[in-house]
Amino acid sequence: MREMQAGELEYLIQFKLKETGDSQAVQTAYIEAGLPANGPTVGGQIFLIFNALADTAVAMVIILISMLLIIIASLCIRLTFLATIDEDIREIGVMKAIGIAKKDIKKVYLNKYRIMSLAAGLIGYLLSFAVVNLLNGNIKLYISSDVSGNLKYVLSLIAPLLIYFMIVMYCKNVLKRIDKISAVEALRSTIAERGGKRKYRFPLHKNKFFSTNIYMGLRDVWNRFKVYRLLFLIYIVCTFIVILPIHLYNTMNSPEFSTYMGIGKSDMRIDLRMTETITDDFNKLQEELRKDSDIEKHAAYITSSYQIKNAEGLWDYIYIEIGDFSAFPLKYLDGRAPQTEGEIALSYANASKDALNKKVGDEVVVKAGGEEKTLKVTGIYQDITNGGKTAKADSSLGINNEAVLWYIVSMDAAPGVNIQEKMRYYQDAYHSAKVNDIQEFTRQTLGNIIDQMSVMVIGGIAIAVIIIVLITALFLRMLLSKDMSQIAIMRSVGLTSEQISRQYMAGTLLVLVLGIVFGVAASNYLGEFLASMAMSTMGAAKIELVNVAWQTWVLCPLALILVVGITISMSCKAAVKDDLSVILRS
Repeated sequence: MREMQAGELEYLIQFKLKETGDSQAVQTAYIEAGLPANGPTVGGQIFLIFNALADTAVAMVIILISMLLIIIASLCIRLTFLATIDEDIREIGVMKAIGIAKKDIKKVYLNKYRIMSLAAGLIGYLLSFAVVNLLNGNIKLYISSDVSGNLKYVLSLIAPLLIYFMIVMYCKNVLKRIDKISAVEALRSTIAERGGKRKYRFPLHKNKFFSTNIYMGLRDVWNRFKVYRLLFLIYIVCTFIVILPIHLYNTMNSPEFSTYMGIGKSDMRIDLRMTETITDDFNKLQEELRKDSDIEKHAAYITSSYQIKNAEGLWDYIYIEIGDFSAFPLKYLDGRAPQTEGEIALSYANASKDALNKKVGDEVVVKAGGEEKTLKVTGIYQDITNGGKTAKADSSLGINNEAVLWYIVSMDAAPGVNIQEKMRYYQDAYHSAKVNDIQEFTRQTLGNIIDQMSVMVIGGIAIAVIIIVLITALFLRMLLSKDMSQIAIMRSVGLTSEQISRQYMAGTLLVLVLGIVFGVAASNYLGEFLASMAMSTMGAAKIELVNVAWQTWVLCPLALILVVGITISMSCKAAVKDDLSVILRS
């Protein structure tokens, strides 16, 4: 390609500093020495951040889901114990009656979970080394290699050991319920009634709106909400696991995401990078756009390198973009865009305490045209490009022709114009330019993250569905075990199995709907907080998640309701169709 002179030559100059080296001082010395510098200067840390961005996003989602799964696992253990104790209540009473110590009774149950925890931890530990290769390919390629020797095997043991001890301690806490069971209560099987008489609210004769079976199911949730609250919490967590990755994926695919990249929303964007004809191409392009009736409006922006006085009073270099920022406005975290002479807006990363340490209303000193100019900060915006450290100033600052980095032209097409055809026209007319719409520009910049996030959406949905099915089935097993005598009485007075199943269906679906509402609210508000906290290191401190209403409030809830409904139907069939005479005799 070099011999055929295909494209333009680009030279990359790299420095490897000593551990005590100051990269900013090297950059300043390099430019002041008059060495070639007509291109962006990027620190090694920025390469690490951007190479790690996709994997970091995935890792953070995996860690969040893992923490939620640990919470759900604890709730599962509680549900399992409650169901098991209710089923074995007579055996527990017999063991207590013949004098077996409480701690020995607990060991009967605890030892089973110790064995299961050890087996599950060992299997998960071994599987992790097979699965990790699917996730750390980019990390090994761009950031670092694996931990050498046997150290990684030792460090990886921490997670299963920690989870094992958490499960054992939690099991011991749950098993304290056995201490409250007396032998007499257990042998009489009245444990479900301990703690006082059950209060029956909402009597059946006052029902005027629902069918009898649905009303009975809804009333059961109200009267026994302490039993249902675990299921309610799990449904909230599962909804959160489903909705949050969808919100993140939609946000990154949204045209509005450009505002987090320091770019105003427009139909098209033309980038002109450093070539021998860049200035001529830029002037020719502007002239053609003024005459093009298919273009409704356009604005040109020029980015150059300037010197700016930092918080210590030393001179650093900063990328400043000049142009008309009213044509394609940004959303500002604070303040507004520069509009008149002597005004500048800073990116969040530049305005932070570890950089220039400025806020709206403060002043900065910039060298432009050989003179020192004092500029007033009018706004702070979000930008995750170029390391997040950029600025925007009014055109009166002047172009630093010796350090121009790139030209950008944003434009909106007139109504009815085919944007794709217009993009192809300008791409053919200016071979050295890069013509994209904003969505494609975002995809080219963050495509790896978006692709990884799509995998997390599918993974989150799969995990949530599996959890919901298992927990719902487990919960109903416990509930039906508690209500076995009550179910037998209902069947003996003439209620069919289908009618009884509808009662449990109505109650459980009510809990699910409430869990979905709270889960969606949590993903909208808590999700924005978590996303903003994660992206603040990249230069975006306030992420507003895109909420697609038909996905959030229609598709996902209907899918969860369908899954839970099928699970309830299958779980109730076996329990309510047992031999009635056997149940009544027991």
